[in-house]
Amino acid sequence: MRIAVIGAGAMGRWAVKELAISPEVDDIVVGDYHEEQARAVAVAQGGGKAKAVFVDARDAESVKKAIAGCDAMVNAVQHFWNINVMHAAAAAKVHYTDMGGLFHVTKQQVELAGEFEKAGVTAVIAMGGAPGVTNILAKYGAERLDTVEEAHALCGNVDDTDWSGYDGWVVPYSLETLCDEFSVTAPEFIDGHWNMDITGGEGQEDLDFGEPAGILEAHYTIHSEPFTFWHTWKHQGLRSATFKLSLPAEFTGQMRFLNTIGLTRTDEVEVKGGHVRPRDVLLKVVSEIPKPTDVVLDDVDYLLGVVRGLKDGRRVEWRVRATVPAHKDLGAGGGDVGVAFFSDPDSAEAFRNRIGPLNLRILSIITGARGLGRED
Repeated sequence: MRIAVIGAGAMGRWAVKELAISPEVDDIVVGDYHEEQARAVAVAQGGGKAKAVFVDARDAESVKKAIAGCDAMVNAVQHFWNINVMHAAAAAKVHYTDMGGLFHVTKQQVELAGEFEKAGVTAVIAMGGAPGVTNILAKYGAERLDTVEEAHALCGNVDDTDWSGYDGWVVPYSLETLCDEFSVTAPEFIDGHWNMDITGGEGQEDLDFGEPAGILEAHYTIHSEPFTFWHTWKHQGLRSATFKLSLPAEFTGQMRFLNTIGLTRTDEVEVKGGHVRPRDVLLKVVSEIPKPTDVVLDDVDYLLGVVRGLKDGRRVEWRVRATVPAHKDLGAGGGDVGVAFFSDPDSAEAFRNRIGPLNLRILSIITGARGLGRED
């Protein structure tokens, strides 16, 4: 097979890595606006299968040219270019997946179903770790219910990495996305209505992520799961669909501080006669911080789907969790492993051979008011 990865950033490079170790994949196209970066990823992660090309995700024709002749593609660019890239995939008749649309873009993406049906190819959207794995976990529980009244996604990260020898700053995934997650409205479907009065970072509460993570503080943030849950189960009695995030406390505090002083803002401010966006300044400065070279990542992502409803007239809650550890040998963090693994189903078997199976557990099945069942 010939697979394209459009976007050679933090997540795209790991998608390339897993494609490279997949025996079913013969050729990989790595596309990015910064062709030098695409070339570096192709060389470092492509296993001799990859070639780099220039792609401008703002231009559907540019994407179409890059993916022509491919069997499938992984869209790893920032979510706000998803629609352009999807149009290109349908026009080129190439199967498509991405890592999420941060709610508003996801809403637009589902409207393109007819375009892909007409082209005779499949688009599977929002298939990273969260969203993606979280949707699969929630679906596992929902399929075992007669009615789905609530569906909640939780993403927690516990980081035991030794950062003592590094003086820089590392973000777990796209800083652009993180800025949104801590600053913009976080739509949540609560008690049968869309609540548009919640801002990312609000709604803090202590939640049980299961052992060994235990109790972690989590908060609301903008994400695709509330919409995709609602879109899937709105006719099955759904009353609430939410997403909450728990990142390490120190990093969460740092993001809150950046938001408080205005560096996540996207409006322009005047500085010495010129106009700049504070967020652009933040992204540029952080991009120039030297990356760690001798740090061994040791973190774990805990992804949960919590679904409540009725089964045979009894109220039931399913809590299903995937535990995603860092891959120390490859230098991939827990979030990298979860996102790239599920964005590239063709490499699943080969990747399992490298890291072992994901730790998937049914944390609990609660029936009635008191009953508790547990499976491992």
